[in-house]
Amino acid sequence: MGMIVIGVGTTHLGGMRTAPNGDVVSVTPAVWKPDSKGGSVAIWPLNPETMEQDGPAEVFGDWQAAEYLARALEMIHPSRQINVPNLEAMIRQATKDGFNICDYCPDFNCRDCIVNEWKGDPENE
Repeated sequence: MGMIVIGVGTTHLGGMRTAPNGDVVSVTPAVWKPDSKGGSVAIWPLNPETMEQDGPAEVFGDWQAAEYLARALEMIHPSRQINVPNLEAMIRQATKDGFNICDYCPDFNCRDCIVNEWKGDPENE
């Protein structure tokens, strides 16, 4: 049996400085720290026997719910059909049929919306 951890935190990207000749001068690793007010979500596998990290962490922006929730489902490997339909396929087909699901949305935050992304290219399935 495996476990996964999903946490909210703050991410600091790493970096590498090189000299003009290409030699590495310094390396700063990427760091993720738990923080309830952070803007990122990290997911990683956990060994249930040792309660230690058992693989690489994957970090997402906290607004990328479609991505990190899909990844969590992939990592859990449910043995039965889950009760979440393929919303992307449904939205793509509705768009092809001329139905605009966004007419019912009160948020108007289209730039960051996964639905808008899925609607963008209904041929790319």
